[in-house]
Amino acid sequence: MPEKAPDRRIQRTRQLLQDALVSMIVEKGYDATTVQDIVDRANVGRATFYAHFADKDTLFHSRLEDLRMFIGEQQKHTPGRLGFSLVMLEHARLNVPLWGAIAGRESGAFAMQRIQRMVADLAAVDLKQLAFKGSTEQRDLAVHYIAGAFMAVLTWWLDRGARLPPADVDTLFRRLVLRGLPAA
Repeated sequence: MPEKAPDRRIQRTRQLLQDALVSMIVEKGYDATTVQDIVDRANVGRATFYAHFADKDTLFHSRLEDLRMFIGEQQKHTPGRLGFSLVMLEHARLNVPLWGAIAGRESGAFAMQRIQRMVADLAAVDLKQLAFKGSTEQRDLAVHYIAGAFMAVLTWWLDRGARLPPADVDTLFRRLVLRGLPAA
């Protein structure tokens, strides 16, 4: 039996709420944004919000999941080279106000932790494609090292206005990380 297509009204409402969250993060920061801010910006009722999401964190996670799925699709086209990094950098460059609001504020700590977990999941996929040899602990360490290094590079790059081209940052990041993997 074919899978039923999602209801377009549901998709539209979820997108409205996600977009409202993004605009409020840019305007006020993640922690300062309330569900009421989001429903006001999206022009929907609180009941509608809660019909789709349990809370602001769940809404944020849904936006990250959409990004993770997009990046995961791109990874399939770049096997064996840490395919997530360039896509993330390009996304950040296209959304500098959002990324700057998350990475540049103390109130973005929760959001940055969630993003780092997403990056770790993406790095794990890349390590599998790279046929990383090592114990489970070594693989786990490598995944967390890559995610932490990427987040440091991303924050550094955003703090400097994302002036370097994403491809240049990606090349240097990959060169630094991939040199260390065989030794692990």
